[in-house]
Amino acid sequence: MDANRPGFARGPWFTMNAVLELDGALDHSALAAAFHELQRRHDVLRTEIVDQSQLIHLAPTAELELVDAVETHAEVPLAAPVRLRLAGNRLALHLHHMIADPVTLWTTLDELAMLYSNPDAPPPAAQYSDYTLNEAALVERQRGPASDWWQARLTDAKPCPQPPPQPANPFAYREQLLTPHELAAVDQRTRQQRSTPLVTLLAALAAGMTPYVGAGDTLVFATLFSKRDRPQWQRVLGPCIVPSALAIPRDADIPAVREAVVGCSRYARFPILEADVPTRAPFFEYVPQNWPSGYHFGPVHATVAAVAGPKDTGLADILGIRLRPTTDNALTGHFSGDGTDWTEHLVSQLCSGTRTHLLSQSEKR
Repeated sequence: MDANRPGFARGPWFTMNAVLELDGALDHSALAAAFHELQRRHDVLRTEIVDQSQLIHLAPTAELELVDAVETHAEVPLAAPVRLRLAGNRLALHLHHMIADPVTLWTTLDELAMLYSNPDAPPPAAQYSDYTLNEAALVERQRGPASDWWQARLTDAKPCPQPPPQPANPFAYREQLLTPHELAAVDQRTRQQRSTPLVTLLAALAAGMTPYVGAGDTLVFATLFSKRDRPQWQRVLGPCIVPSALAIPRDADIPAVREAVVGCSRYARFPILEADVPTRAPFFEYVPQNWPSGYHFGPVHATVAAVAGPKDTGLADILGIRLRPTTDNALTGHFSGDGTDWTEHLVSQLCSGTRTHLLSQSEKR
């Protein structure tokens, strides 16, 4: 990632961030002790990435920071990949994305609150190293079937070329795709089809893209799959996500898209570089709204006030589409690109076509 976008993946803004609102005052010493114990219990929070090496420090590398104000984003150096900042009734946690995924963000806060309330809480059931060793074994066991599946879905298929290159400017912007009322209708249609929001949105996105891509039978996206599919991995801290591809039949109906998504997820662990993925495949991600209801630091209740992923540093790459429902149940998208093939004007047309498809399908219920 950093080779394609120098300074992005290794930079201090490639972070996972959450800000909590507190309904009371926290004991600074107890919070600092809980934060120290949290790092001691998890190797991944004491990890430094240097070139191709992973260094695990013996002692915690970060201290609680008492500040005047906290922001949603904060710089996090790879030498100390976790920061905890307290300003009055606001507590902010920042994790470098190299060592964290969204589940890690929430689980870290949950365990921090638990250690604040009970310093003698039981130790974690597993370390991230246990997860990675298990993943390596799964990759080897699945290599044959996965290779055959990706061969049929990608190598033997005819991926649709992206729009012809044309001079344009990089772009990055947010836009609401559906109002809360419209999203509720789409969700109802999704349930009637016994499908998922991811599948529904992909089918609509494929319909919106079809007029602008070249001849072929398959639309290919780059994406990420969460792989916490065993009970012991549910509370492991670390990036339990796999970069993979989504190979969606062009002009496919919901059952065909669902079948494609299931297969892509099943074989996502197969190293993506061994599959014949088009180099300009757009990135697509659907992020469900899954903020926790809150945390208890002893008698103090904390609610989630803000969440953010990596900060937009202006390092535009291939077309990126990230869709998520908001707290008021509207559907928004973050769209970015270098303008090489998918220009901002073309993406605007794509959004219009995707929205039209979603609304027309929901009206059929």
